[in-house]
Amino acid sequence: MIVNNYTQFGGVHPETATMTNVLASQGVTAPHTGRPYTEAMILGLAGGIGCGYILWEFKKYDAAILVMGFQNKWNYTTEFIENLCARLHVQPTFLETAGVKTASQQLEAAIGDGRAAIAWVDQGCLPYFYLRSMYNGCFGHLVSVYGLDETQVYIDDRAQKPLQVNREAFAAARARIGSYKNRLLLLDGGHEQPDLATAIYAGIEDCVHYLAADSQTFAIPAFRKWARLLTDPKNKKGWPVVFKQKQGLYSTLRSLHEGVKLFGVKSGGLRLLYADFLEEAAPVLGGTAVVEAAAHYRALGQQWARFADAVLPDAIAPLAQTRHLLAQKYAIFLQQGGEGLDEVAHLSQQLTTLEEELNSHFPLSDDEIHALFSDMQTHLYNIYEAELAALAALQACLG
Repeated sequence: MIVNNYTQFGGVHPETATMTNVLASQGVTAPHTGRPYTEAMILGLAGGIGCGYILWEFKKYDAAILVMGFQNKWNYTTEFIENLCARLHVQPTFLETAGVKTASQQLEAAIGDGRAAIAWVDQGCLPYFYLRSMYNGCFGHLVSVYGLDETQVYIDDRAQKPLQVNREAFAAARARIGSYKNRLLLLDGGHEQPDLATAIYAGIEDCVHYLAADSQTFAIPAFRKWARLLTDPKNKKGWPVVFKQKQGLYSTLRSLHEGVKLFGVKSGGLRLLYADFLEEAAPVLGGTAVVEAAAHYRALGQQWARFADAVLPDAIAPLAQTRHLLAQKYAIFLQQGGEGLDEVAHLSQQLTTLEEELNSHFPLSDDEIHALFSDMQTHLYNIYEAELAALAALQACLG
């Protein structure tokens, strides 16, 4: 069974790429273009960007992973989606079940009705991510499912070409994170066009409210807190304390680079995609404020990208090699999808070898690590100030 009208693949950010392509398959069009919504517009209407910083320590495996939230309400994905659907006049249906058999039946029913579904899954259980087993159950993810047969599930996951996963493996990926309860999302849209200007305004207002909060975990102050922790020798979450023995530092720097520049963020913490939204919204809203805000976020996205590169500097050969391998891996995956997985697997193995070696034997002295952390801190403080300036420009769009 294949959803015949599912023809638009690829995207940037899992939450918005899935929504964009499933809505396109249903023939939902934007009132200002008469064509399917762009992912940038979907991001903006849903509430845009956010902030977040959490450092997870895996002491058993000598590893630490940095989780950054760059999407509005990144820790409340269903609310993010519900807000988008309300602004688009789209009806969402969330299906959940603790039973694997029922979950399979729900997915089969959706595809049998000719409807693509959005599924919550665990990255570690999906074979094309090539993650180490220690990360199973750690990273939730969203994919679109547009087809099934007796053995395979047909998936759209940000790549320009589709992917196939064995049904048993996919069922395991859906069931692995218990809080998701095999969650599926079905959309029913296109019956009523929204007032686009009103929807855009609501999305910007939501974004401003979220970014302007005083939370040190989920708003702009999180970046200032993170900058301080980079050189704080007394806080138990300070990087000089966490990485005193250097164990796990490599995986943290790698996850930072990936999270800011490569995985679902369009090279700059989603700020460049948000700038695309503001530029697309400008003719709808009129005036110059939105154009000026877009310029701020485009510069901010480039600033985030430079920071991502600075954590894997060229002067340190194994870190530069990591950056090169990651760039290759992501480029091949996004361009070729399932057709490029042999090459992706080879690159992933090289990265795993580096991770296993360098998490235990990091190639810098204490003084060199301090210099790296200090440089990262400078970048982050500058980013924090630029985030505040961009927020002020965004607030001006509300009048």
